Amino acid sequence: MEIRQLRTFRVVADNLSFTKASKILYMAQSSVSAQIKLLEEDLNLKLFDRIGRNIVITDAGQKLYSYARKIEDMTKEIRSEVSNSQQAQGSLTIRAPETIASVYMPDIVKEFHRDNPQVKLNLINCTDLQLKEELNSGRIDLAFVMTDSINFTDVNVKMLKTENLILMSHLENKLSKKKSVLFKDLAGESLLLPSTD
Repeated sequence: MEIRQLRTFRVVADNLSFTKASKILYMAQSSVSAQIKLLEEDLNLKLFDRIGRNIVITDAGQKLYSYARKIEDMTKEIRSEVSNSQQAQGSLTIRAPETIASVYMPDIVKEFHRDNPQVKLNLINCTDLQLKEELNSGRIDLAFVMTDSINFTDVNVKMLKTENLILMSHLENKLSKKKSVLFKDLAGESLLLPSTD
């Protein structure tokens, strides 16, 4: 098992595509496939299931992924320490809903990159379906969610702020004439709600 094979595996797993991984790594697709095959043979495990043109990471692949990320980050940390670089290096993968990403993240990302130019930020749209597993496995490092409550064990959770909800309607809708709207007033109304699925 080689570090470059683990990096190739991590990039394929991030993109669930050998084609995309080959472009990111500036390698021929056949080389990417060969490295994954060698890694699978070395571990005697199947890391990806191939379903037609799509690939899905296996349970064994999920376990390897967190180690591959850690090894990659440790390698960057070693290079940073040995070269006496004072700047943080590596990558940070964050899940955030589009609303948060578009409203709050531009200024945060700008400030973060100013202070940490060597760190690569990966922003991914947020879905809470596998959020706990993704955080625990190391697939993502940080997540922002908009919710009334969250019950995750083994995950550090911190409330950053509260947001007011705003209800908008057409001027001809009966609700637009009310000064305040209660949940019971919404009965029978069609609502457009954001979804992360």
